[in-house]
Amino acid sequence: MKLLYNLRWLFILSFFAQMLSCSKEHDMPENDDLSVAFSSTTGEYKVKTGKTVTLSASVTDAIHPVYSWKLDGKIISTDTTCLFNGDKTGEYFLTFQVDAENGSVEKQVKVSVLEKLPPEIDMTAAIIAWAGQDTKLTANVKYADSASYAWRLNGNIVSSDSNYILNQTALGTNTLTLKVTTEDGEDLKVFTVTVLPLPVPQLFFDDGHYRVTSNEDHHRKMTVPLGKSLVLAPVISNIANPITFEWTVDGAVQTATDEYLNFTPAAKGSYTITVTEKSTSARATVQVECVAPEGTYFRPKVAGDKASAANGFDFVPAPGQFINYQIGSTKAKALQDLQTALDNTSAPYIGAYGGYFIVGFDHSVNNVEGKADLRIDGNAFAGWNEPGIVWVMQDENGNGLPDDTWYELKGSETGKSGTKERYAITYYRPTAPNSDVLWTDNFGNTGTVDYNGYHSQQYYFPMFITESSYTLTGTRLASTFVVENGVDGSLGYPWGYVDNVGDGSKVSFWIEDAIKADGTPANLKYIDFVKVHTAMIGQGAAVGEISTEAGVPIDLNF
Repeated sequence: MKLLYNLRWLFILSFFAQMLSCSKEHDMPENDDLSVAFSSTTGEYKVKTGKTVTLSASVTDAIHPVYSWKLDGKIISTDTTCLFNGDKTGEYFLTFQVDAENGSVEKQVKVSVLEKLPPEIDMTAAIIAWAGQDTKLTANVKYADSASYAWRLNGNIVSSDSNYILNQTALGTNTLTLKVTTEDGEDLKVFTVTVLPLPVPQLFFDDGHYRVTSNEDHHRKMTVPLGKSLVLAPVISNIANPITFEWTVDGAVQTATDEYLNFTPAAKGSYTITVTEKSTSARATVQVECVAPEGTYFRPKVAGDKASAANGFDFVPAPGQFINYQIGSTKAKALQDLQTALDNTSAPYIGAYGGYFIVGFDHSVNNVEGKADLRIDGNAFAGWNEPGIVWVMQDENGNGLPDDTWYELKGSETGKSGTKERYAITYYRPTAPNSDVLWTDNFGNTGTVDYNGYHSQQYYFPMFITESSYTLTGTRLASTFVVENGVDGSLGYPWGYVDNVGDGSKVSFWIEDAIKADGTPANLKYIDFVKVHTAMIGQGAAVGEISTEAGVPIDLNF
């Protein structure tokens, strides 16, 4: 596994070295906020002989900028766009330069002028469609002037237009092909169309563990110490505009009508709490146990205890290129791998968004005011970050298991519009090896974790999950994935996340940053368990999916 990691990072580092060598920086002062992006994310353009191509740049945060496009040192445009005439075949390198009051940036693009320019289909090979619903597919094709189109579903021609409306009622997989033909040639793309049942409105409570069909109807459990309050909020799935919620505690209707319930029990005991979204009647139930006051089950350090997390409790990776749980693998094997990693003061690969591990200390980790309490290393560097969210839990009921209440450690993106709390993603078990893994989310979006061909695993899906799908829940950060001069990058965020360079505090975390579901402080005096999950969705052609690489959590106050 470590060899695979090393190869991956050597690959990334070599790419960034290429990027730096291809990018020419102007001698004037630079400004980190001044940036340039091209309409071609790779920085390369193609045009047929005798035709023209528009080169377009977008510039952000430039104060009173002056633009120039240069070819062989001569200025040929003073705008953000440049119309390039492909009069003669060959390769041409143009420089786009921005000179502004707050700095200067200079970048290069490549234009290839070709005698023939066949069409190129640029579409993902995996498609999700909902049974009985129209799915509009639009051919995304480069160099498609005067093109003809032929869509075939399971071998039969179904459309000769650039668009195709797919509507299938039978569940399962179908083969769809698109052939695009021009005077210069043709391109053919084969798609796998998976038809799924139409999503239904749902509410459920997240207990920090993966969710499958066999456990989705079970009541979730949470705890709260006597004298403290608990904020409850359900995951909202496939409800476009949730309006009003009704909360009940042991059947008694509460005054709260939004998605949050602030619950302060008056006595120890078990409480059944139900929430209903009124417009859809979607409902979820959680069992809340009011336990002994905070501190009752605090575990002081004793001789022989370790500074690092000692016990592995759960490990469920999301799909990814380093997942090596093929057919026949078991959940017990995954848990053993987690424990073995901890014993060697490391942590396993957790895959794409939502993949996670849950570990515990052999003692309680104190919250020391004004001081970092936890250390969790990553391997981020400038230009490549794969942020992960950290969650913490007290052993509030004293049973030694992480079955109480999780609290997120806030970061720089907490509460911002691009951040989605209680985000749920469902991954679908592939039916054939070497396949992309399909996903849907609780907002109706779909996508894939692509099989990139650089690794020999037949399945990127953890095949110890035998159900047709599984759901992972957490907080999702907006992607910072970029492509510069054809090189993949992930910019990351200022602070608060694992495997994220940020402001230099890349490995330190404060228990005092723990928040409740509504973002208010949790005010925890100590913690016993830690969960880390990948927080972004993104992938590159060479480096594959964004996946948090996290080390074993360490008690800095040990």
